[in-house]
Amino acid sequence: MGSKPSKTRLHVAATGPPEPARALVIPRGQVSRPRSISPPPIGMYDVALLNVVAVNPSGNIYPVLADVVSPQAYDLTNLLRDRSGDKETNVMLQELQYVVENLVYHITEIMPSSGVLGTHRKSAVFELVRNGKRFPDGYFWQAELDRLQFTDNGRTTNIGDAEAFLLIVGIFISRSLVTTLLMKPVDYGLSSQPLTDVGERNLKILATTMLYLVRRVSTLRGKTMLPPPGEISKYLYTDEEMRPIFSKLGRSFNYSEGLLREWGQEYITRIRAAPISTKN
Repeated sequence: MGSKPSKTRLHVAATGPPEPARALVIPRGQVSRPRSISPPPIGMYDVALLNVVAVNPSGNIYPVLADVVSPQAYDLTNLLRDRSGDKETNVMLQELQYVVENLVYHITEIMPSSGVLGTHRKSAVFELVRNGKRFPDGYFWQAELDRLQFTDNGRTTNIGDAEAFLLIVGIFISRSLVTTLLMKPVDYGLSSQPLTDVGERNLKILATTMLYLVRRVSTLRGKTMLPPPGEISKYLYTDEEMRPIFSKLGRSFNYSEGLLREWGQEYITRIRAAPISTKN
């Protein structure tokens, strides 16, 4: 599916209180972001995915996130100040690159032949990408609704490969990782106690970065990149705030996009080729 990022862990130990990030000023006349709401409740498929993808201390994803929420973690919001060449900045950037690439790598390792995530016609993933699926009210963000088609009674229709890919990436990353584990880390098992302010800010940086990746990889060729989901804007930094970080993650984004595209297409191909009479 792709080469794995280096297994060498980049253990980062802060030697003192991190310097606070420079205040970000909204220019006069700029429209404020839409009023945000709490992350929507997840459905039964998301719960099943969450158990496999994220909340599993003995799995691969949980340890990747541990360093950015530990009491010794650097404050990654210092990267918003764009201090290129600074040694500490480079270490923090490497830490973020490590986390993003390894999260994507481990997610794209998931493609079982059986079970709730299996490549068969009784799996949750098959149900997710089939035509005629009715999703709970409020499941989709507006940016996703604009990409999908629905019948008069609210069921999905004309689900091609691009739409199926949007749905798969949306459930594995946008929902089972970002709006659950990263936005509610205590509720969903990443931590047994409230995080430090640094840990909370680091997860906000990571959530924004992972959703930016989803927006990039889900955008059709020749089209404008999907906008950030205004429904959860309270839990994200703006693209403008994140510009100093995004501009330095090009190689990580390219690596991650390649893995996600290959994995998503293979998932879709296997599901659609699954025999109707399979016993799972």
